[in-house]
Amino acid sequence: MSLPNGWKKVKLGDFAQIFDGTHQTPEYVDKGIPFVSVENISDIWGTDKYITQEAFNAYSTKPQKGDILMTRITAGVIGKTAIIDSNEPLAYYVSLALIRCRKEDVIPVYLSQFIEGLYFKSELNKRIIHTAFPKKINLNDIGKCEVILPPLEEQKKIAETLSVWDNAIEKTEKLIEAKSNHFNQMIDNLIVKKSLNSSWETFAIKEIFDVVNRKNKSGNTNVLTSSAQYGLVNQQEYYKKDIASSDISGYYLLQKGDFAYNRSYSTGYPYGVVKRLDKYESGVLSTLYLCMSLKEPYQSFSDYLVFLFESSYLNNQLALICREGARNHGLLNVSKEDFFNLKIQLPSEKEQAKIVSVLQLYSKELNLLKQQLENYKKQKQGLMQKLLTGQWRVK
Repeated sequence: MSLPNGWKKVKLGDFAQIFDGTHQTPEYVDKGIPFVSVENISDIWGTDKYITQEAFNAYSTKPQKGDILMTRITAGVIGKTAIIDSNEPLAYYVSLALIRCRKEDVIPVYLSQFIEGLYFKSELNKRIIHTAFPKKINLNDIGKCEVILPPLEEQKKIAETLSVWDNAIEKTEKLIEAKSNHFNQMIDNLIVKKSLNSSWETFAIKEIFDVVNRKNKSGNTNVLTSSAQYGLVNQQEYYKKDIASSDISGYYLLQKGDFAYNRSYSTGYPYGVVKRLDKYESGVLSTLYLCMSLKEPYQSFSDYLVFLFESSYLNNQLALICREGARNHGLLNVSKEDFFNLKIQLPSEKEQAKIVSVLQLYSKELNLLKQQLENYKKQKQGLMQKLLTGQWRVK
């Protein structure tokens, strides 16, 4: 790839020092030095974890304003960054690398944007170590990755241009968070709280659902996974890679409208979550899930149950049957028999319809915002690919 005049390719280690964080699992305190790990990379100063000044004094390298933190050991994304914008003390874990520019002709904001671009990610992916543990990349290998550096003034212009998309993404994320919180409160008020003080009819889950045990004998290749945000989605689309078993004939075969309980902890769902298959006509799921379909007399309850399962309605009951708590990888010890014996209260079909109409309207608005957020992110990635490689120039 040819570069514009004045642009150059340089290895990151040629102009930056790279450090790792503490390898010690810290003892947290109520107040002290903010402690950052992969989970806090999106809001480093908003962390709720702190260590003592004494523990921080043991750090060989203390972050400075203008340094960049980058995720390097994670089960999620490697190469996500945060710029340290203050000289206030900050501690960080070994899952993060600290990048400090040694030259004044590199702007940290530009470098942070470049690290998150597709070019640098491809450089990282060449060097990622895949083990049974979360994937990682060594500090020396990070330093071997190439960075494209335009002249200083163009770095500033590129960073300013991309910051427009960053601001739009940030504002949309905050709006989604606020509306999601409001939406959850609405579900809680209309379903959970109303059911506690009503004469709604009580059912065991097994009374209105049939267990789905049908296996994938038809050779269906649409392997699904349960996303807290997007529901039952294609695994390759979600993870950007195939993590299913090579033989999926033993997976459960789901039809559109079937439900599946993911017996794993996820953010916002401490006891797992039930999702309905809406996006595809059919798909297959690992037998780690509990799958079910509504019995014929209760088909009209489907939309209402989507919101009931989305709420915290079952949490108290699930807490009682998770006898051993969370296992490795967040897998919850919930048996099929115990789950299908859980009780739910349902209003009349007329009242269900009223509740559903309100929640669907709000859900549609929330989904539009989420789609807008995805569009902003895709636009930014496309723009980054052009600007950070010199294919497009900022005037």
